[in-house]
Amino acid sequence: MTEVEAIVASLWELDDDVLEAQLGARAQAIGDDVAGGVATRGVDLTSWESIDVNVAARASIDPRFLDAGRRLFDRVNPLVYELMCKPIGGDDAETRKILDETINQNYTKAAGMLARVLVSGLGLAPAVATLLATLIIKKVSKYLATGICETWEKSLVKPAS
Repeated sequence: MTEVEAIVASLWELDDDVLEAQLGARAQAIGDDVAGGVATRGVDLTSWESIDVNVAARASIDPRFLDAGRRLFDRVNPLVYELMCKPIGGDDAETRKILDETINQNYTKAAGMLARVLVSGLGLAPAVATLLATLIIKKVSKYLATGICETWEKSLVKPAS
């Protein structure tokens, strides 16, 4: 098991609200750090290693971070769907088959794979990518472990008109 998969396995046990709040808090902290507004005490907030599941499990859910995490998830989830399920060149049945097989084999492996794609494909910070990947795979896997892209597409939030 890779380091990312080990982190995902720990995150998997957390409630979706906790993950969304952690996502919002992490994105806010990274934004503040970039703007020079917070001292991080030498901690790289973008790294996988900076995710502390024990702290996340005990932390109270700040409604502001929960809302921010949900908004970020709703904004990025359709982009990730497009990246994974509709790669450049159109519909790719082989990619879908690989994704379905990976998810059927091991959810943490699938989320770990997706986290790496989010880092390299969308340029997200590894910590944010790991939280997003865990949430995406958790939410999609609740419905169905085969035909993942079809299920994922149905779960996407429709943009406001």
